[in-house]
Order: sequence, then C-alpha cells, then structure tokens
Amino acid sequence: MKLIKVLFALIFLISISGKIFAQDADEIVNKYINAIGGLDKIKAINTIKLTGKVTAGSMDIPFSQICKRPQMVLMESTIQGMTMKQAYDGTQGWTINPFMGKKDPDLMSKDAERAIQRNADFEGQLINYKDKGSKIELIGKEDLEGSQVYNIKLTDKNNDITNFYIDADSYLVVKQNDKLKFDTKEISSESILSNYKPVNGVMFPFSIQSKSADNPMGDAKIAVDTIETNIPVDDSIFKMPVTK
Repeated sequence: MKLIKVLFALIFLISISGKIFAQDADEIVNKYINAIGGLDKIKAINTIKLTGKVTAGSMDIPFSQICKRPQMVLMESTIQGMTMKQAYDGTQGWTINPFMGKKDPDLMSKDAERAIQRNADFEGQLINYKDKGSKIELIGKEDLEGSQVYNIKLTDKNNDITNFYIDADSYLVVKQNDKLKFDTKEISSESILSNYKPVNGVMFPFSIQSKSADNPMGDAKIAVDTIETNIPVDDSIFKMPVTK
C-alpha cells in the first residue's frame, strides 16, 4: 500500500512539474520585463534608431539601424565608402550589397528574410512570446562567470531556439545563444550583452560581443554610440527601391 502511494505521488509530481517550470519561467520573464522598464514604457516606443560600429578582425564598420512598429527594419553599414543595406518592410526582405558587385536591390532568400524579421521585432522575443507563437521553459539556474543566471529556453514558431541567460540579481539578459535553421544547416551563435543604459526609461545594452563558428569574419564586437526612440520615421524608407 505504501508503494502504491509513493507511485501515485511520483506520477502527480511528474504531471505538474511541467506546469511549475512554465510558471517559474513566466515569473522570471515578467521580472525581466520590469527590470528593463516595464511593459507600458516598452509599448510606448514606436520607433528606435541605433548608431555605432561593429569591430570584426581589424575592421571597424559603422552601422545604423532603424526599427518601426509593427515589424519594419532598415540596417545600413559602410565599408570603404560603399554602403550595404538590409531591410524588411513588414512583408518582404530586400538587400543592396555592393560588396557582391550589385548596386541594385534584390529580394532576400526566405532564410535571410526570416533572420531579419527577428531584428525587426525590437521588443525582443521574450515580450508577448505567446502572441508570437513561441513557447518558453526554464532549463534551470546556472553559474555564469561567477554570477547566478536563469537559463530560459525559447522555441519560436519556426522551431528556432534561443537560450536567454537572465541575471538572478538584476534580471537583465546577460547572454543569449541562438540556433537557427537555414535549409539543412543549423547556425549557432553566442552573444554577451553588457553596459546597459536607460533610454527614456527603458534599459538597452550598449555593448554586445558575438561569437559564431559559422561566421567567416570570426568574433565581432558591437559598440552602440546612440539610441533614439520615437523619432519620426516614414514607412517609405523600408520599401525596396524601384530599379530604373
């Protein structure tokens, strides 16, 4: 009889463990949202413009990125007087890449378009993740270079996986690991986020170190110089230029 009670107890614990972990994951995500400024202040942002530089190898590459709700983004980077553009207008992605000998705009491949859509979501994947077709789970609490972090695994609607490492004290994201599927290949990358600063009441990381074995340029460091929010942005800048 005692054995039967033990078995029933184990079955009960197994059945509710998923719910407990999901609840804990949501609690941690809610604390993260509050730590960066709260949902109201985040929702009050309609446009964001970032400027800075990417250091890869011996090159410093100036860049700018403009985002606008609901899901539009334009990224520009300049090297040796030539400017590359990548954009998503809410419907399709396009690029101008003079480094490939092309001065006219081209539509992106479906995989590249899927990747840039993630940049267009300037709220971040964790905010309103259910509405975006994603699910999360708490993997556990871990040590990251002497600090305790929560490892939250997010699986999006495309089955791409991102692990967010949220500091147990500040509840800011300090590390992010991405696994994205491109055709039959899986691309992995690691990002370390730091130097958080408030902009109109919302915390943004001004330093990001990115590592990926699949990146031919090797490790990269992003240093953000300025972040502006709610500046006037016309939708036309996100549209693919018409080739004459």
